[in-house]
Amino acid sequence: MRARIVAAFLTAALLTMAAPVDAQQQAAPDPLLGQFGAIVEVAPPPPEAARLANLMSASLAALEPQRRRHADVYLLVASLWDDPVFEREAVQAEAILSQHLGAQGRSVILSAGGQGVRQYPAATPTNISAAIGHIATVMDPAEDLFVLFITSHGAADGTAALRERNRLSASLRPISLSAMLSQANIRNRVVIISACFSGAFIPTLQDQNTIVLTAAAADRTSFGCEPQRDWTYFGDAYFNRALRGGASMLEGFERAKLQISTWETEQHLTPSMPQSSIGANAAAMLQRAEREAH
Repeated sequence: MRARIVAAFLTAALLTMAAPVDAQQQAAPDPLLGQFGAIVEVAPPPPEAARLANLMSASLAALEPQRRRHADVYLLVASLWDDPVFEREAVQAEAILSQHLGAQGRSVILSAGGQGVRQYPAATPTNISAAIGHIATVMDPAEDLFVLFITSHGAADGTAALRERNRLSASLRPISLSAMLSQANIRNRVVIISACFSGAFIPTLQDQNTIVLTAAAADRTSFGCEPQRDWTYFGDAYFNRALRGGASMLEGFERAKLQISTWETEQHLTPSMPQSSIGANAAAMLQRAEREAH
């Protein structure tokens, strides 16, 4: 179960997080913790560090400019934990979303690795922030749509975990993700999170310009994160089956909920209860983008 894995990781890394606070207290990230909680990071050897830096630079430089009077979609996909299932899910989801939304040439993959030689820029706190910041300079904040997909383990305190074995550990909090998007002036967005307890991201992110889709409720675990798998349950149901099967992104989420519920019932698992928040403005922009892509 994802919750047990991430709990052990957070304990071992000494990343004890503060108790949840109410929305008014979450007005800004704690400056002592930064955007990503307590970060433990060891630099890679110089040759690998240089290669990863070049991967990041090339990935951002390859982004195509936005087109005036066209609803372009910019896509950021990040696997934050170095178990292979998350990178597999991220790479396959990027391919499906790029085709579905017409985002070819306007997408970035970040990954914590896990499948041998690194092919994608590292999903470090700096790179995540840099990708959001760079995409914001390329897209039109009024005209274009930003789509973010994160896959990882999640913790009961509502954070998404970042880990590379023996090199990096950190955690992404909902208020910090919200702050980064606001600081970058990314207004119109779809945020999809495959992780335990990911429903915790909804209260902080939800507004009329935002769609949030999560693999689980704020107090529930999700399933299918074993390293040998190609998809988590959520990724399989949503991307691999619903979207590949021709559903729209919002209809596909409803289909995925039914499929996940069936699997969980068959295996006598506690329901993960995927959650959504659909902002009306974001829904209209997403539907327009889907129409134009097809």
